[in-house]
Amino acid sequence: MPQHSVEIPDRDILGPLSLLVVEDDPDTRSNLTDILEMDGYRVQAAETFGQALREARWDEYFAIVLDRKLPDGNSENFLPQLRQLAPQASIVIVTGYEDLTGAIAALRNGASDYLIKPVDADTLRSRLRQLAEKRQAELALKAANARMLQAERLAAIGEMMTGLVHESRNALQRSEACLEMLGLNLQGQADSLDLVARVQKAQKKLHELFEEVRNYAAPIKLQRADHDLRDVLEETWENLIWSRQGRNVAFLLPKSDTSPRCSVDASRLEQVFRNIFENSLGACTDPVQIEVRWKPTKLDGRSAWQMSIADNGPGMSPEQRQKIFEPFFTTKPTGTGLGMAISKRIIDEHDGLIAVSESRSEGTEIVITLPAT
Repeated sequence: MPQHSVEIPDRDILGPLSLLVVEDDPDTRSNLTDILEMDGYRVQAAETFGQALREARWDEYFAIVLDRKLPDGNSENFLPQLRQLAPQASIVIVTGYEDLTGAIAALRNGASDYLIKPVDADTLRSRLRQLAEKRQAELALKAANARMLQAERLAAIGEMMTGLVHESRNALQRSEACLEMLGLNLQGQADSLDLVARVQKAQKKLHELFEEVRNYAAPIKLQRADHDLRDVLEETWENLIWSRQGRNVAFLLPKSDTSPRCSVDASRLEQVFRNIFENSLGACTDPVQIEVRWKPTKLDGRSAWQMSIADNGPGMSPEQRQKIFEPFFTTKPTGTGLGMAISKRIIDEHDGLIAVSESRSEGTEIVITLPAT
């Protein structure tokens, strides 16, 4: 039997497509599982609907292959519950000729398709590919709508922050001038001068916050060129010399002569790397180790490079991994929480992906995928 590769149909899905097979006949269940796994799908199998209820991961499936007659009921009885448990999944009914009327009834109740036993492998592949393409189109439309809404929100925030920064800059400059004059009048009064210094520091932080929010909301215009990402990484690390001065830090790059080359805005990408490095330096205790790895991969059917930046720090909780790219989320005692949100916008503008690896047991690993040159 020829092996077929199944491409990931959506950028939001990292890894093979998942589906559920519910079939009570062990030979049929084994054959279906083998066919689908050979095609690159991640398959979970169950012999009864009750077993599926106990073990299934409903939010992961793009399709469910369901035998019409199971020991604990018929597909028509299960469909309303399946539609609630996995509303995003397409349901394919597997039935015999004598049950064709029941299969048609299942279609009326929300099933997407049916297959006649014994299931033909090529027919199964074709039907699932059609369903995957349908799912891809739905997710692409959803993503496009989300991007449009995000762009509108960012434009509104940017307009508001531009006005706020403009109006506040004059006020901050006037108050700073007054504080400097007050400091001159308070020479020799250490306690009072300390209070003035605290106010000045707070004003500086406020100005930085205004500027960072404005930069986050501003449109990103890339100046792309062909770059060796090793060079960009090394330059970023060198520019952080004052942040790591006096610390025991190891920065490890692959020793291979092969380096990823991508069409990128080097300045913007350096901003992404700097945010990641600074987060690692802030989270890790000495001795710090930051290791970079890369490998060729595919992204939307195109050649790409996948780069991972991992540290030996305390790692992230599931909540932190989920929220790290949200604006204003931070685990630091100071900071705006916009660094990784801005990084995600930059990578998105490069038609790439950025994510936190969930497979690492220790430390934090950021994974970036960019189209190759």
